Amino acid sequence: MKVIASEERTAVVSRVMELLDPGSFMEMGEQVSARYTEFYHPDSVRESDGVVTGYGTINGSLVFVYAQDNEVMGGTFGEQHGRKIVDLYEHAMKAKAPIIGLLDCAGFRIEEGLDGLYQFAKLYKRESEASQIIPQIVAVIGQCGGGMSIAAQLADFVFIEKDKGSIFVNPQRVVSNAIGDNPYVEASDDGTFEWEEIVKNIRSIVGILPSSSNFMPDILEVSDEELNRSCDDIDDSLGDARAILSELSDDGEFVESRSSGDQSMVTGFIRIAGMPLGVVACNEYEGKKRITADGCNKAAKLIDLCTRFHIPLLTITDTDGYNTDSATETFLPSAAERMVKALAATDIPKINLVTGSIVGSAYSMMNSKGLGADYVFMWDSANVSIVEPRQATEVIFGEWSSGLEQQFRDTQSSAVALARHGFADKVIAPEDSRKYIIGALQTFVNSR
Repeated sequence: MKVIASEERTAVVSRVMELLDPGSFMEMGEQVSARYTEFYHPDSVRESDGVVTGYGTINGSLVFVYAQDNEVMGGTFGEQHGRKIVDLYEHAMKAKAPIIGLLDCAGFRIEEGLDGLYQFAKLYKRESEASQIIPQIVAVIGQCGGGMSIAAQLADFVFIEKDKGSIFVNPQRVVSNAIGDNPYVEASDDGTFEWEEIVKNIRSIVGILPSSSNFMPDILEVSDEELNRSCDDIDDSLGDARAILSELSDDGEFVESRSSGDQSMVTGFIRIAGMPLGVVACNEYEGKKRITADGCNKAAKLIDLCTRFHIPLLTITDTDGYNTDSATETFLPSAAERMVKALAATDIPKINLVTGSIVGSAYSMMNSKGLGADYVFMWDSANVSIVEPRQATEVIFGEWSSGLEQQFRDTQSSAVALARHGFADKVIAPEDSRKYIIGALQTFVNSR
């Protein structure tokens, strides 16, 4: 069997170079090639076996990188291909440094039989072990199907490149043949990010998260002007979680996680006074402010990530309750259970900013005082009600009038009413939100 050397650097190596600091990439295992087996005996094989592995730096911080190369054997996953990724995970966990994967895999190399499947199982095991130790980030830059789609979802962050990346369990033709044209089943998840955006987001995430769960996140210096800035007109963005988070954060920077997923919740990271914060924010989408099962799952993942890496949590609460569709009825109880358990079990600092109206038991599960929030701040225009205020007025008073509804709001559902009952620590003007969040975070300085 002849081994063909990789004399020219492929496109995927160029991507690695663009992601890392200039001149920092050290490739490992570049001469590894597929071995001759009973089932696999080609005339020739290519060096690297379809995956480039190594390490480098991002803004001076060590990271490990693997990048699947579809120019070598179609990027198929074989025994040596998988072993290189598994070995890289072991290096990253020992070095306590993040690992980044660029995924472009056409599937299993059938000729290598069970040897490749064995390495896939080892990869799942290493990813599961690494989830408690180091950040895992993947960018899907081509095909990512079958077993590789599961490997992708085991990561903490997944970015899918627009027009090039696609993540799926089965190929589209398989799903189409099995389910026909059912509009409620999507065979694939296509990307929304340009490559330049992926690079920017990955570099930002590496800058925010600690290199491993053994360390605390870094606090950056902030100018006095930015530190003391008020959030003028932030209430004009009510319902738009991304706009509110950008207004709250230092220099308007918000790094969103799983942005292509459910839009009823927005999750990600910001810095306030130089301190990193994980954020879970209710979001108005298609004219509705309703909590969904997918939104709860998305929030739970972010909370778990913050817990592992000691990052405080900020929730932005503004919801009309649960979404009213069959999927919510079916999946919300288990998804909400996961989010509630994540909130109740974590020991990280938790701050809840109530910006709008909350209706029903969604109030209880969204980082309320009863669930363990350390600080709850409410905009002076915010309110919480068991049911819609008009309905509550009719039940309590036996009739409705605008005066009676206002009486109910003043005594039972307004921000001041919640503060009187001890359910809110402070009723604040919207423009002062950043100031109070900074003050709350500073009370936890000794906990670091």
